[in-house]
Amino acid sequence: AQAQYDLGMLHADGVGGPQNYAEARRLLGLAAAQGHAKAQYKIGVMLCVHGQGGPANHAQARRLVELAAEQGLAQAQYNLGAMHAEGDGGPQNHSE
Repeated sequence: AQAQYDLGMLHADGVGGPQNYAEARRLLGLAAAQGHAKAQYKIGVMLCVHGQGGPANHAQARRLVELAAEQGLAQAQYNLGAMHAEGDGGPQNHSE
């Protein structure tokens, strides 16, 4: 999972070659499916932005960010709170 995450991030950032969001999303998705918290978070962020490897999907983004947050990833916890506050990807919930 770690190697898939690392390679996915290289594609996302365009390090060592052209930026390729579609390949980044594919590789990060493989790592995320294995429970890699940073990959889950990065895919969640990419899913919020149309054009970063495919169409936007805010509901799926919220689910992935939530998985990363449950593993203790601070960035994911912060963004999940913002998603709940704004109703992004699901119902607005100020108590979460």
